[in-house]
Amino acid sequence: MDRRERLLAVLRGESIDRVLCGFWFHFPPPFRRGTAAVRAHVDLYQQIDPDMLKVMNEHFYKIEKPIHTAEDWRGLRPLPFARTGYEEYVEEFRQVRKQLPKDLPLFATIHGVLVSAYHGSEGQGNFADPNNMVSRHFREDPEAVASGLRSIVETLAELIERLVKAGADGIYYAALGGEAHRFPRELFERYIIPLDRTVIDHVRDLGAISILHICKENTVIPMYAGIEADVVNWATYDNQHKLVDGRKIFPGKTLLGGFDDRSGVLVEGSAEEIAAKAAEIVASVGRERLILGADCTLPEDVDLDRIRAVHRVARRL
Repeated sequence: MDRRERLLAVLRGESIDRVLCGFWFHFPPPFRRGTAAVRAHVDLYQQIDPDMLKVMNEHFYKIEKPIHTAEDWRGLRPLPFARTGYEEYVEEFRQVRKQLPKDLPLFATIHGVLVSAYHGSEGQGNFADPNNMVSRHFREDPEAVASGLRSIVETLAELIERLVKAGADGIYYAALGGEAHRFPRELFERYIIPLDRTVIDHVRDLGAISILHICKENTVIPMYAGIEADVVNWATYDNQHKLVDGRKIFPGKTLLGGFDDRSGVLVEGSAEEIAAKAAEIVASVGRERLILGADCTLPEDVDLDRIRAVHRVARRL
């Protein structure tokens, strides 16, 4: 059984010879784009021999129309793909795919609809502020902003299609904006969840695997229960709902996680403590439909020996 066959078996709920792992990494700034980014991903593969790998996406959504008021979102239209800047990411992905074994499940990163709107209107670095412009405008006039967000979904759908053609086995979709303190739940469920669902449905329609990553702390996890992703991952150490709770919230779905990505045993513990924690996660959550991983993407300075330690014990569990 090769790596892709193992992953597909896990998604079907079948028992396999071991527990799979999925860990992703931010790279230092010089290795985030172009040939340096390709080399960084290939080097990472060679250093940890993973069960699957996610290709980072450091290319952000572009909006050429000035956005000043909530009404400005209503007239937003998708850019021609050649002007989005995403062609560079597709090419990076294609080159990574060429240099890695064919049986390695390879996932492409897609930034969520709401955070893409933020990237295009304000840049990077301040999405956590619940009063950033797109969040503020959405509360003021959700119909107008949702109109613009639907145009973003069109661009993301085209990007996903191109990535699948470039060899992506699946899409890692980072959904943001669901924090309890950002929007009233009913507002988010009415306007944003359907857009996130549309993206995941498009991945499925293309025959690819979908990983739904629910990003940030204090997120209302049950809002995402109706999204039919193959794999679900969220910050279990920064949210009320723990990994084992996912068995009820996302029945029949594969859960990814178990380790804190910024502190705790994976960052600070010994190899023996990491092994014990991995065994504890498997015992509490169950072996089937489980992929050991972290709450989110790991920092660039993480000691790879720690990740290798998880892989070693997972292959015995």
